[in-house]
Order: sequence, then structure tokens, then C-alpha cells
Amino acid sequence: MKKLLFINGHMDAGGVEKSLLDILRHLDYSTYEVDLLLLERIGDYGSEIPEQVHIYVNSLEDTYGSPVQSLLRCIQKGNWTAFRIRLILLVMKLFGQRWIRLAGKLLTGDRQYDCVIGFRPGVCTQVAAFAAKGTRRLTWWHHGAINVDRGYPECASVCDQVVVVSEACRRMLAETFPALEDRLEVIPNMVDVEVIRRKAKRGHPYTVEPGLLHLVTLCRLSPEKHVENVFPAVQRLKDIGLSFQWHIVGGGASEVLLRQEAEAAGITDVVCFEGNQPDPYPYLGQADLFVHPSYVESQGLVVLEAMALGVPCVVTRSLGPCEFIQDGVNGVLTEQDPSSLAEKVEQMLTDPELYARIKKNTHCPRQFLPEQVMEQIDRLLGGDR
Repeated sequence: MKKLLFINGHMDAGGVEKSLLDILRHLDYSTYEVDLLLLERIGDYGSEIPEQVHIYVNSLEDTYGSPVQSLLRCIQKGNWTAFRIRLILLVMKLFGQRWIRLAGKLLTGDRQYDCVIGFRPGVCTQVAAFAAKGTRRLTWWHHGAINVDRGYPECASVCDQVVVVSEACRRMLAETFPALEDRLEVIPNMVDVEVIRRKAKRGHPYTVEPGLLHLVTLCRLSPEKHVENVFPAVQRLKDIGLSFQWHIVGGGASEVLLRQEAEAAGITDVVCFEGNQPDPYPYLGQADLFVHPSYVESQGLVVLEAMALGVPCVVTRSLGPCEFIQDGVNGVLTEQDPSSLAEKVEQMLTDPELYARIKKNTHCPRQFLPEQVMEQIDRLLGGDR
């Protein structure tokens, strides 16, 4: 039986965490013994993690902030593990990231693994590369833009493979970090269609009225998602007299500002901020249209989930979605511009022929189904490419 260690910050609702949860759900536990090391907290998905997974939480949250503040915080709380790791982080800053090996025993004990997987860049991959005891080491890349410092190639080059979730991401990393090119392996995030459909039937969050359309935007509310771009589309739909509600599902750093902008634009009568939803599928399942304004998507998992539920999608162009959406066939692509998004949303809701054609072709492409993805993951975990 192969022993695996996955390393992530938390299991709060989010695309990366959903991807990890799906892998954990589909692993064959007669073949793998699995540990999950979380460096912050368990989070929203904790109850959905398979019982066969051994969860270890070694929170580094008390190490955040300036050295003096974080060390004082650790002393006040008596968190001596975090205190020692904060000192190790100072050593890393002076002498290089390989010195995180000093935290190996604090974080993973003496456990030995056949494969260690850092599921995010940063400290998760640093621990996987330098601190944990493993025969093989992998790191996962989920982001649609380069959001790491120049030390990443050193860390990633220690790993046997760097898994990227789309071909576009592979090209981006190969161009940015040529030394990593021969280590890059494309394995997309999976879409568990049966689970998504079952969850979508759990609730009915919308007001059901004849002629009332429901549009959904589901994402983390952060600057790169450009949720503010939907507001001109909202105003346009109001101007032409459509009866609708636009549900913005998610939370994040931009939420307060977005609420203020919606208030200032006078559109809060039709825009509903639904907050963070650990189970967002009832919102997707009843939607008439899914609108995704993000400029940065490595794959676009939430778009695929909407497609799996048969919901037509209007999606802003970014790396991932452009690989599986054929504009005007199984979805509509817009430019990275609010006026383009508004035009395409109006077109979708006022052109019955276009809407019917898109809806007929809206489904999850086969390459993202669990059996396809897990075959690749099993091969990778076994050391075969």
C-alpha cells in the first residue's frame, strides 16, 4: 500500500480545495494510505473528507505578520510550535527556502511517504519539496497567472513533476520558467457530475415566479475575478425591461466594495449578494444563465460545474475556459471588458435561437470526468508518466 501526504492550507470552500476534495473522494483506499496536512485549519469541506483520510492540522496562522508581532503572539498563546516555525521562517529569509527542512519534524513527525504532494505553491510546496520525508514529490499549479516569487523554480525543480490543470497553464509556466518544462504534467481538475447533480437538488434558494429569470455569478470576490463587470450588464437588462434576479454567490476581500458599488449604481433591487456558500450547487442548478467575469482562470472549474448542470454560460476569455468553450456553440465568450460582457448577456437572453443552441450543447466534456482524471492521477502517483 502506497503512503501519500497531501499538503494544503485549509479546506474552506474554493476551487483548489474542491479539486483536492474530489481527488480524496476518488482515491482507491485499498491501494493508498492517505494523510492530509493542513497548515491553517480544516474549514468548510471538513465533513466531506473521506473517513479513511488521516487529517493533521499544524496551523501556521500565528506566524503571520511581522516577526516581532507574530513571535509575541506565539508567546502570549503559548504556541511554541508556531514560535519555532516563525524562527525557521526567519532563517529561510536569510539563507534560502531549503532551510524549511528544519520544520520537517514539527510538521510531519517521522512519517515516511511514498509520495508527498504540495497542493499549492508557496509554503505547501516548500514543505513537500524540502521538509517532508518522501520518495517522490509533486506540486500542483492551479492559477491562471504567475503569482509566485522568483524562488519558485528552485522549489519546483526538487519535485518529480509539476501538475498543471490546463494546456494553457503548461505553456505559461514553460515560457516563464523554462527549466521546469520537462517536469510539467497536464492533469485537469475533475468534475463529478453525479455528485453535483445530486447536491443541486438539495434546496430551492430562488423565488419562483412566472417570467422571472435567475442569473448566477459564483466565484471568490477578489480583484482578479472582476465581478464589478456584471453591473453594466445588470443595468442593461433593467433598461430593456427584463424581469430577473442576479445572484452573486461567494465571499472575499472585494465584497464590501462590490456591495457599495451596487448600492451606488441603484441596482440592489435585482442584485442579491448570497455570501459564501459551502454548497453552492442549488444556486447553479436553478439558474437560467451562468455569468463568469473572471480574467484569471487556469481551468474554470465552476464553469464546468455549471455546464454539468446544463446551465448555459457567458464567460470572459481567460486561459482555461478558452480550451473547452467553443464560442456560440457550447457557450458564449466575451472580451475582458464590461461592455462586451453586457452585450453578450443581453444577446443570450433576447435571442431564443442562440439560447436554445447553447443549452442543447451544454454539458461537461468527457476529459474532465472522474474516471478520466483519476486514471492520470493514479499513473502519476505510481511514478509513471
